[in-house]
Amino acid sequence: MAQIVYSNTHFLRRDELYHTVKPYSLRFTPPEGFPRANIKLEKHEISIHDVRAQKNNLNFKRDGATILELASKMSYDDFDDDELVKDIFLREVSNQLKLFLGAQHVQIFEHTASFTRVRKQHETFPISTGEPYRYNQPTSIAHVDTTANWAVAMAQQLNPERAAEITRHRIQCVNLWKPLVGPIKDWPLALCKSDSIDAETDFEPCDLVYPDYVVENRQVYHHDRQKWFYLSDQMPNEAWVFLQSDTKLNTKPVAHTAFPLPEVTPGTVPPRESIEVRALAYYGGFDGILEGK
Repeated sequence: MAQIVYSNTHFLRRDELYHTVKPYSLRFTPPEGFPRANIKLEKHEISIHDVRAQKNNLNFKRDGATILELASKMSYDDFDDDELVKDIFLREVSNQLKLFLGAQHVQIFEHTASFTRVRKQHETFPISTGEPYRYNQPTSIAHVDTTANWAVAMAQQLNPERAAEITRHRIQCVNLWKPLVGPIKDWPLALCKSDSIDAETDFEPCDLVYPDYVVENRQVYHHDRQKWFYLSDQMPNEAWVFLQSDTKLNTKPVAHTAFPLPEVTPGTVPPRESIEVRALAYYGGFDGILEGK
């Protein structure tokens, strides 16, 4: 029998406001008097199944998520060098995702650091000091990173000369998430089974507004039917790959969040360090292109 962990995370609160106003969060200091965000959250307890014993049974096409064995030439210290991350790690990920997914081409959002980010938890997390962190911190809010419409728009923006052709074919947005050190005991990643989500009632599109671009993601409303799972003691060679959006009809994305293990006292285990990569997978429109270009 799978072990079950009882923990908690944050969800979007159901509110009349979102009947007329889209949730948003500004990722910069707004003008005085302008609210930085209108996202209202509520904390819920969730039961999270440990899939360690069944990890080889996870199927990306069926479950929207799986564990990929990922060997890298990168050392731990190499991940502090953005150029090495781009030149080595992102190429490794791109090639392995292309092979794993059977895609014609995989394109990582390496044009902006916020899409490929190393998370090194600050020692004060989750208590904010009011000062900016050098690295993004674990996100304890259930969410999906993209919508299908946003992913298509990003694909067109990145490939203007192929925009008409690639949108005639399937496009997926996938995440790859892995620890830099392990085993993960501090704020591991939990994912929600895609078949336990009602896409019509459990998701709310939300704008994350940066100084020079906007990301449309999906906030998640809590429901008791939702089923969460995680991989205990996840190691650096064990990478989550999970679906965030898909232009193919009747596919559901995988919501995710970080959560505290109830048996771990804060400060008694090393802070979580991980890297997350977001990529577009194309299934047509890239004939003759060399991967990694």
